[in-house]
Amino acid sequence: MDVTIVVEIIKILPSLVWAVIVSGLILAFYHPIRKELIPRMTGIKALGVEATFTFVKNELDRLAESKPAGTKENRDQVARRAERIAKVIEGGRILLVNDIPEQMKHVTSILNSLGISVEIATSSSQALSLLTNKLYDVVISDMSRDNIVDEGVKFLNETINLGVMRPTIFTVGNYEPERGIPPFAFGITNRA
Repeated sequence: MDVTIVVEIIKILPSLVWAVIVSGLILAFYHPIRKELIPRMTGIKALGVEATFTFVKNELDRLAESKPAGTKENRDQVARRAERIAKVIEGGRILLVNDIPEQMKHVTSILNSLGISVEIATSSSQALSLLTNKLYDVVISDMSRDNIVDEGVKFLNETINLGVMRPTIFTVGNYEPERGIPPFAFGITNRA
């Protein structure tokens, strides 16, 4: 074997040993890192780059103090999801259609903290007017409105007829998976 090849292998050997050790440690401590360390991280500082992840978690904690929003685990899960997609959804525009908008004030607050503009319509006619005159990325609509159980579906069908349909997510008080998602709806949830 050529002497220069042996010298190069000897130079690379410490790096390979460290790579094997680090990989072994990550594999050995994968679950504690994933379940305990990552959810507690508030930022990363490396190679002159600094990133913080606190704004959504702080907003969720603030909202939890004013009204119970589920368990701490659920709030942390929402914060982690929001952090992953924050840059993609920042600057988005949502039309929230709900005859009792106070029910969605926590959701609105979280969306606003992510840099999403939320406009509220309290009736289907008001929402249709807004959709006709403004551009929205997503519509979040309650299913039952003004004591009409399927008002949300009627509203969605009207947006199709007028040619102003946007991806629409329905919120319901009691989600029944066996009923499925209404035709043309993007989704349905009881956990906005």
